[in-house]
Order: sequence, then C-alpha cells, then structure tokens
Amino acid sequence: MFPEFIHYRRGAASIWIDPRLADRSFIDRLADADQLFDNPLCQIIKDQEKIKVGRFTMDIAGSPHAIYIKRYNAFSLRHRLASPFVHSGAFRALRGAAILRAASIPIADPIAAVENRVRGALTKSFFISEEIANGKTIDAYWRDELETLIGRDGVARRRGFLRGLAQLFLNLHGQGIYHNDLKDANILAVDGSEGAVRFFLLDLEGVKRYARLSEKRRVKNLVQLYRTLGRYLRRTDRLIFLKCYLGATFVRRKVRRQLIKKLLRESRRLDSMKAGQMRGESVLKTVSHG
Repeated sequence: MFPEFIHYRRGAASIWIDPRLADRSFIDRLADADQLFDNPLCQIIKDQEKIKVGRFTMDIAGSPHAIYIKRYNAFSLRHRLASPFVHSGAFRALRGAAILRAASIPIADPIAAVENRVRGALTKSFFISEEIANGKTIDAYWRDELETLIGRDGVARRRGFLRGLAQLFLNLHGQGIYHNDLKDANILAVDGSEGAVRFFLLDLEGVKRYARLSEKRRVKNLVQLYRTLGRYLRRTDRLIFLKCYLGATFVRRKVRRQLIKKLLRESRRLDSMKAGQMRGESVLKTVSHG
C-alpha cells in the first residue's frame, strides 16, 4: 500500500486516495465510482464479465487529469462468500503499484482505489490511475516503430529495445518480484530521451514480492512474453533478449539450452490446453445447435 495515501469511508465505499488529489467533490464521486463510466467522454476500452475499463479526462482538485478506471466485479457467489477474508482487485493493484514503485519499476501513477462492500462482502472495486502519455503496448510498438526499420539504425534500435525489455525482466526477477500476467499487452513502451525506450507495467493486481523467486515463476513470465511478443520476433531477436536476461551465464551452452527447453515445453503445454478448450467449446456449440 502507498503509505502516503489517505483512507476515507463514504457509505459502503472504502476509498484510498493520493492526498494531493483528495478533493472533497472527487471523493464523493468515488463513493459511487460506477457513475464515472457514465461520463459522455468516457471511452470504454474493455467490458467483460470480470472487469470493465474506461478512459477519459476529468478535473480533479482544479486541474485536468487523463485517467484510466478499472472495475473489478465480484461476479460469482463463491467469490462473494470468500471476499470478507481477501483483498479486492483494486486494493491488490494499489499494493502491487507500491511494490513496483519501491523497486523503481515504472508504472502509471495511481490516483485511488475503491472497495464497495455490504456486510463485509465485496460487491465491486475500482482502481484509478493516470494515463501513461504516448504509451503503446510493446507488440504494437515493435510492429509500428521497429519492425520495418532498415539499415544499421534499425538494427541498433531493435537491439536496444530488446535489451531494455530483458533488463526489465531481470530487474523484476532479481528483486524477487512476480507479475502473474506479463504478456505484451501488459507492458507499455514510451519513447524516452536519446532514443531510449521506457517500459511501464499494467494490470498490477497480480504483482507479488518473494524472498526468493522460484524458477517456475521466472519461466512462466518468460513464456508469457514468448507466446505474445515472441510471435513477431525472429530467432536472432529472441537470442538477443535471452543473452541480456541471462547475462554471463548465456555463454554456458548447457544453461542456455536448458532454459530454452523449459520455455518451449511450457509453451507447448499451454498451446495444447488452449487447443483442448477450443475443441470443447466447439463440441458444446454443436450440441446446443443440434
């Protein structure tokens, strides 16, 4: 949790907010945060059973802020029954943001987290953060900004991007930090000074810090990237990433090959599971329409 955040209660809502933005009218609006989605300027980015995400600009404490709001739904009876004993998605996102901020990992600035509970049971929660200006998901950045570049400059920029991305993973894992969904869509790339690229993490509710991060979790993160951004990378690109991630141990062929084998094995396992799920869904559709 961000230690400087202030806690307020408004009816069924518990609100944790950046003190610099603790404007009374804004706090009152957060008591019914669903109404923020009703803003005519709100662009709905995602609307699913478990979550809803919107983006718009609003005045907070006298100045305009481009914000993202994410709602976590307590969508099942089992989830609601267990909810008095667990933190909400919004609270976990704020805690994840605090972990990453302490580790000097770039994130969007959090504004507030809101929990709505009835007799202790969680009904929904909201995480509000500042927009990351000019950010692109790393797959979009690779395709739009890097993939088609030619010549030495193109090679240098692609290598710099991959080394910076590998350094992000190395920084996370070296500090015992695990993100449970480190796919390309949850990492934003932003152009920095002198051609450097900065990387920002999204979807922070699954961030945890361990005294010692297991190999299984490290491999899982690498597989998440391999199965998403990896689709657009050539073999040489993947090796550049691994060389930076492994550091001095990259020259040890046995270490390198063992890691690659584990990545491929886990990726094939997940592909097989996904194919099985798709076959099952196809059978259900056939039966239901029969």
